[in-house]
Amino acid sequence: MKKHLAIVLTFAFLALDTGAVSAAADCNKAAKKLARQENAEILSVAAAGEKCEVKLLIPGKDGNPPRVVTKTVSG
Repeated sequence: MKKHLAIVLTFAFLALDTGAVSAAADCNKAAKKLARQENAEILSVAAAGEKCEVKLLIPGKDGNPPRVVTKTVSG
């Protein structure tokens, strides 16, 4: 019985972990798309529920320095 419980718990843990990996992959994909649209460099990506917080380095224009912005996108 203990062995059966251990197997069930192991599969439950793996199922939860797979969801986290999937969310991270979705956030990375959304961040790459946003960076292309903004002509920016990705500084960080963090999952926040069903959304993703993406920190970008936007190149400066007209002699202005680059700026860091944080945007929230669907992941």
